[in-house]
Amino acid sequence: MSGSVTLPGEFSEALGHVAKAIQSNGQLRVVTHYDADGIAAGAIIASALTRAGRPFHLTMAKGFDDDLTDRLSKEGNEMVLFLDMGSGQIDRLEKLEGVVIALDHHKPARKSRKVLQVNPHFFEIDGMTETCASTLSMLLSITIDARNWDLSPIALAGMIGDRQHMGGMKGLNLQILDESADQGYVTVQKSLNLKGPNMHKAISESVDPYFVGLSGRGDNATAFLESMKINPETALGSLDEFYRRKLTSMLSLRLMGQGCRPETVEELVTDVLWIPSMELSAADLADLLNACGRQDHESLGLALCLGDREALAEAGDLRSEYNRKLMERLLSIETDGAQQKDHIQYFDADEPSMAGAICGLAMQYILDQSKPTLALSTVGDRIKVSSRGTKYLVSKGLDLAAALKKAAGGVGGVGGGHAVASGATIKVDARDKFLESCDSIVGVQMD
Repeated sequence: MSGSVTLPGEFSEALGHVAKAIQSNGQLRVVTHYDADGIAAGAIIASALTRAGRPFHLTMAKGFDDDLTDRLSKEGNEMVLFLDMGSGQIDRLEKLEGVVIALDHHKPARKSRKVLQVNPHFFEIDGMTETCASTLSMLLSITIDARNWDLSPIALAGMIGDRQHMGGMKGLNLQILDESADQGYVTVQKSLNLKGPNMHKAISESVDPYFVGLSGRGDNATAFLESMKINPETALGSLDEFYRRKLTSMLSLRLMGQGCRPETVEELVTDVLWIPSMELSAADLADLLNACGRQDHESLGLALCLGDREALAEAGDLRSEYNRKLMERLLSIETDGAQQKDHIQYFDADEPSMAGAICGLAMQYILDQSKPTLALSTVGDRIKVSSRGTKYLVSKGLDLAAALKKAAGGVGGVGGGHAVASGATIKVDARDKFLESCDSIVGVQMD
């Protein structure tokens, strides 16, 4: 492994096998997830393959369903590489012909003799906090060619998009960050986790962090800033140290007052990873990728990662629209709350592609911190379920991947993911039974 990344021997060998297979076969079929982590992972692999002169065909998908399985089966691919998906659907992967590879950080269903899996869980590495799909794609890219270290800022954006930076980068993510900084591809500095041209917009338009009573409420944000004698039109970067400290303290108190976990409050002051080559931060890039993916413009996010400067302005417009939709839904949840059961809470989400993001933000900043949150989106005769917990709840026994898999399986659906964030698909008429089962399972987990 080039650079200062240290891997377990079997992990490094698995990456070596994948790199060798890619270099010895013809056209590679690549399938990646549509979220920020998946888009970043796909961009890294696309760049690495282009530099290596390997032909490929890349698709970004919302999930691994029957339609995608049938489509891939009919294509007659010699090799298919899955990114950010596959380990939970080994039965599907084993039905495909040719060489099948899965670079995935979600909890694997099992090992397979046919499918070559590179999954951190097999090497006793946490796939929820230390390694995401972008991490794995980055490791594969530098296994192919050490020159690919310049792709590391994209990997860092994928990590942030997957929320793996919460509480500070760890494990393989931290190793990649350190090496990227050492080689000058990113610079790191502490700063308030706010964005915007001035203080008023930075607070009133903030969805992450979301400030109850201030976010989405321009007049309240103005009054809040003026109470501290801060001009709302002041640029964040122009705020002197005294007022920066005062603002940080007051916003921290607000977050604590709305019940946020300590790790969330600590993220108010965070490491900003600046990408000189793109003139934006890794968090900004993650936001842009999320906006593209969640609004069916995945290819625009890919183009942005691949260096298309014109894509930046278009992605910025999408982000503004995406944040507006997030704000509207979060304000609604702040007002109406969620439906409560004994051990879970849930709400309905109109847009399935945004349900996970809304669920995560509501769980982190607005709703009851003692219960995991589920967002339910009806699509035809199916309900798409997104769920989010907290690391604290996971430490108390919560495992949403296991809970949703079992509850969905009990009603003829499917589910899986991470302990802290998972998803499921069920039939519409199974909604009540699924919720009752999930509530019971979570209750047992956290008893």
